[in-house]
Amino acid sequence: MKVDYQIKHKLKQMKATLTFDLREDQHAFDCAVNGMKYHDVIYETQQHLRSLEKYQDLTEEQYDVVGKIREWLASELLDAGIADKF
Repeated sequence: MKVDYQIKHKLKQMKATLTFDLREDQHAFDCAVNGMKYHDVIYETQQHLRSLEKYQDLTEEQYDVVGKIREWLASELLDAGIADKF
């Protein structure tokens, strides 16, 4: 049986190995290890702000503040080049 290369290639598991000198790279190591947690917190913050804006009975001032925070967060993610990840 002949398997198309593209199909066979997709079945391979992708792996990456990162090496850190923890005396010098502790912060980079922590970021790499906890990256998914950081992502989840940002995503949940976005969803919470959206929920506040959409479903809560906010005063006009509160609504404006929530909107400004959402805009700021979106801008920061865009500036960091990671807006498409959320």
